Amino acid sequence: MANATQTPTILIELDQETRNRQLDRAKSWLDNVLLTQASHRKLLEDTVEKIEEPHIKQYLAEMALQAEQHEEKARELFSLIDREPSDIRQMLGQVMGKARQALGDFIAVAGGAKGPWQDLHQVYLSNYNSMGAFAVAEQLGLALGIPRMVDITFGVVAEKSTSQLLLQEAVLEMCSMSILYKESF
Repeated sequence: MANATQTPTILIELDQETRNRQLDRAKSWLDNVLLTQASHRKLLEDTVEKIEEPHIKQYLAEMALQAEQHEEKARELFSLIDREPSDIRQMLGQVMGKARQALGDFIAVAGGAKGPWQDLHQVYLSNYNSMGAFAVAEQLGLALGIPRMVDITFGVVAEKSTSQLLLQEAVLEMCSMSILYKESF
């Protein structure tokens, strides 16, 4: 028995040229996903080494392993649309991670903070950027009708959401000591 309020499925047939154009546009966005994730991973890996507090260091080390997996998943998305990722974007992501470290250092000096707090703050922001990029890719997967893309990106966004909460707690825990007491941890 069919539900009277159900909307029937509508299939729209696209010609191959239109479909290819859509996939090329999706590929451009997936290059951004790879760039933001590579930037986040690089910044996170560099930050782990600077943290002395054992619990936060452990959380960050686990996140760094997860970030590698997320970068691989970002690369996997390209195969779902029969496209190749831009290797230059991944390399630029790593350069961008280093640039974010420099920005964090500048903000810290200007604000009177000391220690790796500013790096952790940049990790927090970069995770948020990467999470958003994956969320857009999820929407592209829905729009393109590629369930595997949705599955991959939904899982990554869920993991990044948990990481975001942990990063926020670590940033908030470290900020007052860094600013008021000029302490590293």
